[in-house]
Amino acid sequence: MYLLAHAGITVGAAYTAEKAINWRRMAGTVPPASAPLRVDYRVILLGALLPDIIDKPLGLILLPGVLANGRTFLHTLLFLLLTLLAAVMIYRQQRKLWGFYVAFGVLMHFSLDAIWTDPVTFYWPLLGAFQTQPGITFLWVVQSWIQSFREEPRLYIPETAGFIILLFFTARLIIQKEVTAFMRQGRLC
Repeated sequence: MYLLAHAGITVGAAYTAEKAINWRRMAGTVPPASAPLRVDYRVILLGALLPDIIDKPLGLILLPGVLANGRTFLHTLLFLLLTLLAAVMIYRQQRKLWGFYVAFGVLMHFSLDAIWTDPVTFYWPLLGAFQTQPGITFLWVVQSWIQSFREEPRLYIPETAGFIILLFFTARLIIQKEVTAFMRQGRLC
């Protein structure tokens, strides 16, 4: 998956979950909380993009001779479990949910990448070292990305869906003059 799919589909899923939880609280089907759930979508976006923000430069630019792979440490089940552990610790100490928002974003990233189809990466370090692809350069990655868009129409649907979702929320923030509120608090109207 690519940037628009990761960002847009994850934001759409988080928004849907937030609305469903708050609706169930109002309907009385779940125990009420002191306040409605307020998701920080900036943190959701960070979690959705974090595996690629770290792994792509690390494996393809900084250590191409060693890793030569854009899916390494942050594309592993170990990273997801550590993220969840950190989220639990943050919640227990500070009663803040932002760690869970990061973990949700990472989980959505993994789902969209179908990372479990690469068990050596997903279960690292249990199944050995990351697979490397010698000769990979940043230019090669850009060229293969362009080529995959030309040759794999299956990528159009998630990328288009992500784009439409991001466009919808961006337009809504602009129309309702809530861009500054989003930048400061991470809220979607």
